[in-house]
Amino acid sequence: MKLVSLIFSLCSAVLLAHDVNQVKSEMKIADAGWQAQVEIECWALYPEDGAHLPDENDQDNFAGADWMKQLTQAELTKMKQTAETYLKDCFQLTLGGEKLSYEIEFLDFAVPDPVWKLTENGQAVYRMALRGTWAADASGALQLQWSDYSDEPLSLQLHTPDANGVDQIRVMRVLVGTPEVLTQVSAAGKVEQAKKTSLVEWIVHGFQHIIPKGLDHILFILGLFLLQPKIRPLLAQSTAFTIAHSITLGMVVAGWFTVPSSIVEPAIALSIAYVGLENMWVKELKPWRVLLIFALGLLHGMGFASVMKDLEIPAGSIFTPLLGFNIGVECGQLAVLLGAFLVTGAILQRPIFARVRWVGSLLIGLMGLYWTIERIVG
Repeated sequence: MKLVSLIFSLCSAVLLAHDVNQVKSEMKIADAGWQAQVEIECWALYPEDGAHLPDENDQDNFAGADWMKQLTQAELTKMKQTAETYLKDCFQLTLGGEKLSYEIEFLDFAVPDPVWKLTENGQAVYRMALRGTWAADASGALQLQWSDYSDEPLSLQLHTPDANGVDQIRVMRVLVGTPEVLTQVSAAGKVEQAKKTSLVEWIVHGFQHIIPKGLDHILFILGLFLLQPKIRPLLAQSTAFTIAHSITLGMVVAGWFTVPSSIVEPAIALSIAYVGLENMWVKELKPWRVLLIFALGLLHGMGFASVMKDLEIPAGSIFTPLLGFNIGVECGQLAVLLGAFLVTGAILQRPIFARVRWVGSLLIGLMGLYWTIERIVG
């Protein structure tokens, strides 16, 4: 039981593995300077001692448009001040090592009764415009230092013009505390064109979503491995899972339909619990299990899609991101299976593996149940 408790405590940070980041930005850089639009969920700016704290137990109405309407002018002003302080602390640009200043405009306060932008989960979003310039003789690397208080990365879509003035778009995740070079500015003040996000970079994004960020998906893949660690059973299950998650990943990213994460995330956790617990009484692969894995793959594809949408895919250009992300996910899953074979290879044919299989499946099942409950209630 101590081992189970330890695993639960270590994994509690993965309760909502595909939640959209609180902060997104679209940034355009030109020879004269730069501008960016930053979006942050409103509830993150509300004072902790405020009279209208959003109800975390009411996910259908949590911090939505109705909640924003009940806030007083004093509360809204306080939130604006918090947002300004937050940006000044967290969104820092330097050119050639010199810090750049910028102006902030709160777009949603341009009208008396703003219509708030909402996330796909119905949460209201603050939109802020940032604008800045640099001296005509300035040159060097234009760097962004992101210092979010809760260590969340920034989802950034970067636009730089090519020789013909056409935007080239790069999708980035700027990690906390790691300065990111956005572009180079020449001595004449000219901006060097940034490269588009390549297929390889999308493959890396997909791989990273499994290793190290996708603990829930890792446990699901290990659950498939533990049922029958042989090539044919694993190939049948992984093929069904891959085809299924590719279908829903593409459909959701293309905008054909969407399912709230409040439904998808508990369902994914429940699928992990089922695969783990079923292994405890099923000893070999059955045909119906392949069909079940296909159905569960449809669920996991919706989870992958929320991550891709968080990465701000450029409009009208989804083929390369989808292909790269899918390849990266498959590479991550294959790496998990390879690691499982390497770790257990010496005992696969020994009686002790049956005990390892039973204990491992039990822990995966319990972890899935734990995540299911946590994702439903919180």
